[in-house]
Amino acid sequence: MPEVHNASFRKAQDEPHVDLRTLLLAQKTEVIGELTSAIANQFNNAMMEITGYAELEMKKLPANKRRSLEQVLNSAARATGLVQKLLGISRNLPASSEPVEISSLIAGIGPLIEQVAGEKVSVVYDLDPALPKIHCDPSQLEQVALSLAINARNAMRDGGKLTFTAKLIDLNRNFTAENGKPGPYVMLAVEDTGMRSSLSVSGSENSSPVDQDTRMNLSIAAVKAVVKDADGVFRFSSEPAKGSSFTLYFPPMQADTLPVGARTTPRNVPMARTVLIVEDDDAVRMPTAELLMMEGFKVLQARTGEEAIHVVQQNRSSLDVLITDVVMPKMSGHEVAEKLLEMNPGLRVLFISGEDVGNVRENGKGACAALRKPFRLDVLKDKIHDLLHE
Repeated sequence: MPEVHNASFRKAQDEPHVDLRTLLLAQKTEVIGELTSAIANQFNNAMMEITGYAELEMKKLPANKRRSLEQVLNSAARATGLVQKLLGISRNLPASSEPVEISSLIAGIGPLIEQVAGEKVSVVYDLDPALPKIHCDPSQLEQVALSLAINARNAMRDGGKLTFTAKLIDLNRNFTAENGKPGPYVMLAVEDTGMRSSLSVSGSENSSPVDQDTRMNLSIAAVKAVVKDADGVFRFSSEPAKGSSFTLYFPPMQADTLPVGARTTPRNVPMARTVLIVEDDDAVRMPTAELLMMEGFKVLQARTGEEAIHVVQQNRSSLDVLITDVVMPKMSGHEVAEKLLEMNPGLRVLFISGEDVGNVRENGKGACAALRKPFRLDVLKDKIHDLLHE
């Protein structure tokens, strides 16, 4: 017995030690992510109701009386954008690389940057609006920008200046010898005037130097990972009396590497006759149905997957387009689409969801597309238009 006890004791001693503070932080982060997702889903559906009915009313008014509703839609779009950025940052979503306009991205999260930087920090933007696009994960790049803003705030307790600069530059062979090729790069520089005593970020009053160094190292590691995924170059410098500079260099996308949809305009051809909308939230389904009926569609509606299958079985005309929520009780949108595709092999499917919809096209069969809630009804109409031309 003593030998067994000693062996078990040695095994326990050899196992990695999990710091309680680290474990609690990880659990807190997970809870925040799930809570953010739940709140964002409810927010998205509420925004769909607001923007949907606002669009419908706009279509009934002459152009000179639409100003107030246009302002409602613009404000709703800004609110939606902020919530979607918060959702993308708070959840550990898979990387999704896509063409990004870096100046627009930084300008878009400007209110968040200024909020986390605090009132004592002056945030300055020098963003070239005519930069070529880069290829990266926009949520990860936004997270990096906000993380650097937090670090800068912690380093400038008495105030200072935080500068975001985006421009196109040429890197020579010597500069890119370690990683990257010489040539033009889209540069994003984040500079602060923090008076650091070392390469670490000043933390709270109770923070130790090790904690401060850890924060800076984590920020550097995050930046390096984002830049590496984009085949870019990263440089960091810090001087106690001058502040720190994080400089990210991204290879620009060439015009012929942009998605075809970004360079072409959809052709004007006849729409489909019959559309089925499967959505359990009336605030999303009803204005969507009303718009499509105004556009000349025959519209069928269902709240659940089972009801959708029953409606199709009872309806004598063929079904052209299925618009379905992805997450629904009992039967998911993918299951609904699979069943209805068996009944209508030429069916076009448009998945709608408040979650990330980047991989929906790969999961569906036949002609499929995806749209993230909340969306403008005119955007929905364009998506259907695209589906019918594939």
